[in-house]
Amino acid sequence: MAQVEINDEWMEAQLGERLLTIARRNAAHIGFYCDGNGLCTMCECRILSGADQLNPPTEAEFVWLPKSRMADGYRLGCQAALRGPGPVRALTRAEELRRQLLAVINPPPGTSAAENLRPFLSNVAMVNWEHIGTFPFNLLRTLNRLGPVRFIWPVNDLNLFVRDTVRITQRMLSGGQPLTVKVVEPPTLPREGE
Repeated sequence: MAQVEINDEWMEAQLGERLLTIARRNAAHIGFYCDGNGLCTMCECRILSGADQLNPPTEAEFVWLPKSRMADGYRLGCQAALRGPGPVRALTRAEELRRQLLAVINPPPGTSAAENLRPFLSNVAMVNWEHIGTFPFNLLRTLNRLGPVRFIWPVNDLNLFVRDTVRITQRMLSGGQPLTVKVVEPPTLPREGE
């Protein structure tokens, strides 16, 4: 059993599991629009420690992540898999941006919204610029790697995708505590003529 810390929370994991799978199972705040196909880069994580416990970067990571970003410890959560039992610590880009935005909205003591705004905007601009600048060629490389069907519809299990999205959103909005959602069935309307 391996130990992985994602967004300051320790989680148990199996060797071979990808960071995205671990995060989704534990409702950690992570993006996964392409459902783990290395297409959207929303699952990007900064590896804080334990990078040597992960597999080497994959072709998808070399396509989508600039060398400077990889040198700063960033990996795609859908591509980074555990290969060793040592602890791994990661911060997802979604959580990193959320924390930076919260520091703008509610500045920590000794800081101001203006000084916290700069790192947030810099992070957003850098990520978007890096992806926009390489987008056309990376899109073609990804289409070639995935094939047209998985490229157009990358979600393998739509029900699981929706359930995970709801669980992660609920947990994020509740400050880390799982919420219980009661599903209410709509009332049955009488049929015409009854």
